Amino acid sequence: MSTPSSQPVGPAVSLAPPLPPVGTTSVRAVLLDADGVLQFIGTPWYRALSEGGGEPFAKALLSREGPALSGRESLRDLLERLVVELGLSKDADALMVLWRRATPDPPAWRLVRDLRAAGYLTVLATNQHEERREWMRTALGYDGLCDVDAYSCIVGAAKPAPEYFLGALEMAGVDADQALFVDDSAENISAAAALGLRTVHHPTDAGGRALRSELVEVLSAA
Repeated sequence: MSTPSSQPVGPAVSLAPPLPPVGTTSVRAVLLDADGVLQFIGTPWYRALSEGGGEPFAKALLSREGPALSGRESLRDLLERLVVELGLSKDADALMVLWRRATPDPPAWRLVRDLRAAGYLTVLATNQHEERREWMRTALGYDGLCDVDAYSCIVGAAKPAPEYFLGALEMAGVDADQALFVDDSAENISAAAALGLRTVHHPTDAGGRALRSELVEVLSAA
């Protein structure tokens, strides 16, 4: 008489929930944030900046980085000004290293490919200075991951400004009610929802497996 331990083992079965294909839902495009969603960021930005340049630096940087995120100035120019104004011991080159951190999440990237295979238009919807955009493209390999790359420095506006979402939707060629936006920032989620986008508030660094379940749930109900 066989016991459970002696039963033959069949091929492994994927437990990943299937994505509803385009046409079975009103969503045509999925807009995905990078930091905390498609890539692990680890130490929160304020803490990382405080540890790298001091708390006055972190406060000043985060309050004045809008033009750099919108592509109107370089991050390096901003850092060089702050080094002088705050009398920092580190120079701009040393501070730039603070933005060269992130680890792509393989299950999240696989989900992007599965979304495209299911017929969805995928949009990389991320706030980035030109310098970090180039680092993400060259060091992390973001080129070609999504159908549309809506970096804020290219769009000309940064989340949570309505202009960012309107610009990203225009780049994707879809209306707000045809889009699903995923982000780990409550402020960005609220701004997108106010414009009529469906949203998923993904917990920072929760991982691609959780992200897949979140998207399946929302897309199945859309």
